[in-house]
Amino acid sequence: MMNFRYPYRMFLFLSAAVIFTSILFSGCMTAEGGLETGANKPQGESRLLWDLDAYPANVYMGVSAPYYDVDTMVEKALYRCSRNIAIGKQAAVSSSLVSESSSSQGLISFASEAEALYLEDEIESILSRLELLEVRGNSRTGIIVIAADPAVPADPRPYTQDFGEDGRPTWVDRIPDIPGYITAVGESLEYQFLRDSMEAADFTAAEAIVNKSPRAVTKARSYAVNTTLETDNTHFEHFQEGILQVAEGTLEGFYVLARWYDPDENHFYSLAIVPED
Repeated sequence: MMNFRYPYRMFLFLSAAVIFTSILFSGCMTAEGGLETGANKPQGESRLLWDLDAYPANVYMGVSAPYYDVDTMVEKALYRCSRNIAIGKQAAVSSSLVSESSSSQGLISFASEAEALYLEDEIESILSRLELLEVRGNSRTGIIVIAADPAVPADPRPYTQDFGEDGRPTWVDRIPDIPGYITAVGESLEYQFLRDSMEAADFTAAEAIVNKSPRAVTKARSYAVNTTLETDNTHFEHFQEGILQVAEGTLEGFYVLARWYDPDENHFYSLAIVPED
């Protein structure tokens, strides 16, 4: 199994490549425009690029950072698509939260860290069977691939997005109740590459699902320090306490249903599910 860590809301994944010819991709580009983000990025374009609502639940998305040619970007994006499938099959997720407070300053420190194990050995076989459906985006900023896994049943998607008049998905502000699934929304600030921004939001959704899962094991450790100082004229008391909370669980069937970018807040959002027991 491969381990990946996500300290302080930031994480990196290992990358690998598989060789394809340019002939395979020449007829697949379906969406014009780049993958830029930022305040000047239209919401509608990212919605178009990331929308999988028209596909069944065995269709996945992979994102590449910009490289020197389209073939390389497609290779990288297909690898990430395959890894998303491997993570969905089984991932052991551990989420840690540390907080410390004092009588004089209140909450004085806060940190979170997460890591997971997934079946990296299966990525090569997943890559070999993927069916490439679309390549979206362009070579300036990276591309998105849409691919189907024929080993996964082509079931209907359990949820279709609704949007407000401003184009904002309703699930961003109100987590939908999807029968038969544990559902969570993850979010992240923007990183250098769109790939990392989106995956950071995916991973915070995985953390949230672990924390909601009845099968997760939660452990907590705490400490407290009390100090008393007395002189002829003063009496001073001070306390400091901290808590380390760790939630651990195995996710099977983790799937990102939808993603969205808010250019006003510069936040990325992911709506994810796992089947209930």
